[in-house]
Amino acid sequence: MNLAYLTTVVFGGIAALDATPVGQTLLSQPLVVATVLGAVWGDMRIALEVGIVLQILAVSTMPIGARTPEDYAAGGVVGVGLALGLSSHHPFIMTREASQMLGVLTGLAVAIGGVPLIRWQRRQNEGLSRWCEEELGRGREGALAASHRAAIGLAFAVGVVYCAVCLALGVWGLGALAERESLRLAKAWSLAQPLWLGLGLAHVLHAFIQRRLVRGAVFGGALIVAWLVLMVGTPPR
Repeated sequence: MNLAYLTTVVFGGIAALDATPVGQTLLSQPLVVATVLGAVWGDMRIALEVGIVLQILAVSTMPIGARTPEDYAAGGVVGVGLALGLSSHHPFIMTREASQMLGVLTGLAVAIGGVPLIRWQRRQNEGLSRWCEEELGRGREGALAASHRAAIGLAFAVGVVYCAVCLALGVWGLGALAERESLRLAKAWSLAQPLWLGLGLAHVLHAFIQRRLVRGAVFGGALIVAWLVLMVGTPPR
């Protein structure tokens, strides 16, 4: 279990790298994160149910103008990881559903809380860009590669530390709540599921109306595949 927590935290750094211009392999998307962490923890159902909701919330975020979008790279890792961590300690169905609800809410809070960090990283990268220009002007050809390595290291370190702190606080602070208020949280999770589905369908329809056919088809297909896995997959252990 400690290895699963460690892998989750390291994946927070990988997701942070993917959210910046490094790789761009979709590893920062909550549904992809959920698939990977579900395999690591051995509980694909919990991971996918939380990942689907966070993915729907993530695609509904629009970076309009100078607005900084929420950090769903970290939110997906922490939200899914927290749900998996809490549910691993409590095998009862109601407690597992309560863990899913807390995972979604925590993932949303972490995504919103990551906005100041993203802005801070951008300022640091701007400083690196100015330094790189000055060094190149002095004839140092390796400045560009050095600044790029520094930006990559900064993004990975911030992602790991932020996810580790949020995950540790979540497991420590919400474990008792998941057990004590399991009935109410499980009921809230059941009542909210039609809302998540409605948001997902609304996004698919919006994409098709705007003639973003590929985007709508990929997003809708991903939701359908994930839902089929949940319906025909093996029951949680």
